[in-house]
Amino acid sequence: MASLCMLGACARNESVQTLEQRDLMRLVFKGWDINDDKDIIRTPQLKAELPASIPTTTQLALRMHALHVQKLDADTAVLLVKGEPLASGLPNLISAYWFKRRGEAWSLTNRQDVVEWLAANGRISKTSVVELFPGDFAMAIEHSHVEKNEVHVWLRLLRIEADKITPLFDKDQDVDLVKHVESGPECESMMRPGKGKHPRLHLHENEQDPSHCYDYLAKWELAPGIATPGPLIVEFAGKTYGYRQISRMTDSAGERTNTYDFVITAQKGKKKLVFDADTQKYVVANDKPVKAK
Repeated sequence: MASLCMLGACARNESVQTLEQRDLMRLVFKGWDINDDKDIIRTPQLKAELPASIPTTTQLALRMHALHVQKLDADTAVLLVKGEPLASGLPNLISAYWFKRRGEAWSLTNRQDVVEWLAANGRISKTSVVELFPGDFAMAIEHSHVEKNEVHVWLRLLRIEADKITPLFDKDQDVDLVKHVESGPECESMMRPGKGKHPRLHLHENEQDPSHCYDYLAKWELAPGIATPGPLIVEFAGKTYGYRQISRMTDSAGERTNTYDFVITAQKGKKKLVFDADTQKYVVANDKPVKAK
């Protein structure tokens, strides 16, 4: 939760003259620097706790890196920060800190040390600040997760408000940007078949089913609205590579053999998400994929 800095760290009468990322980071985290491991911040200086579902027996320590500085008006700015845990298997942290200008100096006035914990064993691949409508902004985060034979990249949108950061998608409803699934080692050749055709497969019924593979890629664009957040457009294309059973035969010894044809199924389409004033989140307006020609 965001906390007003009326006490504690924000009560120090410290300020900086610029909105340079390094100056703001040093104001938030005493002694912070990008060199010599001085970017490692530990609790209690970092006022953050891991989700209850993630047990830890050691003091939380993260490398804190500035992502963006965004002015909200002439006298208000927010610093967006990423925390990478030193311990493996822990999620990445997104934090935010607000500053007010008094005269020529900027002072820390509000902090939200835990905006989001992103999935464990994942990484933040890209961030940007996008305009929802004039004077209203969001941070876009593209974050990824790799496990076994699957690669996923998602888009998360976080609205930047005057004193807090709020999610613009429902929980676990981030937008898919990349989805790559290989159920077996054959997928490499199945997804890059070249000019040759895949022969039919003849498998005994006690043999493992043939592999299925999936490749999906999407790009997104947010068109700013006039007085409310504008629509989010996601264009996507995907292909499923696999085998479809076409027959089953039983020989004289009673052994059954299944025959499969190789099939590629392609889809492409456009998905539109619109801002819902009641929930204050984006919802899907239409989601009707069509077969690619």
